[in-house]
Amino acid sequence: MTQKTTEERLPKVSVIVPAYNAEKYLNKCLDSLMNQTLEEIEAVVVNDGSTDNSKAILEEYEKKYPGKVVVLHKENGGQASARNLALKVCRGEYIGFLDADDFVQPEMFGKLYATAKTQNADYVACGYKDITYRDGKEVVLQEYVASKVATKTKDLFFGALASPFLHLYRREIMERSEVTFPEGYIYEDTAFYLNLIPYLKSIATIEEALAVRLRHSNSTMSTFRKERVRHIFPVLKGSLEYYKARGFFEEYERELEYFCVRVLLCSSMQRISKVGRFRDAWDLVKETLEFVKTEFPEYRKNPYMKSGKLGLYMRSLNRVTAYPVLVLFRFTNKFKREYT
Repeated sequence: MTQKTTEERLPKVSVIVPAYNAEKYLNKCLDSLMNQTLEEIEAVVVNDGSTDNSKAILEEYEKKYPGKVVVLHKENGGQASARNLALKVCRGEYIGFLDADDFVQPEMFGKLYATAKTQNADYVACGYKDITYRDGKEVVLQEYVASKVATKTKDLFFGALASPFLHLYRREIMERSEVTFPEGYIYEDTAFYLNLIPYLKSIATIEEALAVRLRHSNSTMSTFRKERVRHIFPVLKGSLEYYKARGFFEEYERELEYFCVRVLLCSSMQRISKVGRFRDAWDLVKETLEFVKTEFPEYRKNPYMKSGKLGLYMRSLNRVTAYPVLVLFRFTNKFKREYT
């Protein structure tokens, strides 16, 4: 067999799917991948120690789609360890991600790949929609265009969604960067996304909502425990150390500072507000403010913080103003639970 023939058999896109006790969702997830308009696609599914019927379902798909569904089995170790294992065996020119309880539109990876090739992009992002099911019917909660329309590398620090199910990455870049998902943390997506940014020199965006994320009431309750919410501190600390070790820190210092402070004072604050006991939540707020003070003592002088309501909010947050903010967030959460 010639080298050219061998290369033609390789998939254009590999999609990594970690699966843990996902028997309710696997069929829809995998069917959405096997019915893609892009034929040269493989799904690398990692059974992360499931105790339900997931293993049998995956083995059926592997037999039905030989060479297109690759199943790996491991002891339970979490989503990050499952993805890292899959990264070692992916053969595609580009790599995408999907959670086992989500699915994608038939044209998603075809459009992402075509855009990547046309623009010679290292990274392509698309939009998505959130859905839930009520009385057996699909209900669209909200539809998003791409979280941030980016045209250059530094744009990726501002407003982009870190969740990898919207992204397509050139495999060569991922291998060269040696970036992996930090294991044992709930913010592994944030670290993976952030650490890859300096390597992404050509980027593209599709604003169309091509991915579908399922929201269900008990999907993330465990992430609101105090000890797990604290994971954000070692995760961001690790990324700061990564940028310094790789020689990226000086070039991206202001952008990195903005990204980290925004995560801490915005998305992490929202997660903190969902911690059960108010005292635990307030302790986390104080720890967050102390972390920001230690790692980013001059962040209020960051030029990216000087405009807009969001910048004003972040510049204004301190121990005095953070208390009513936390109370407001918790009240809003309670209102949403009771009236939506």
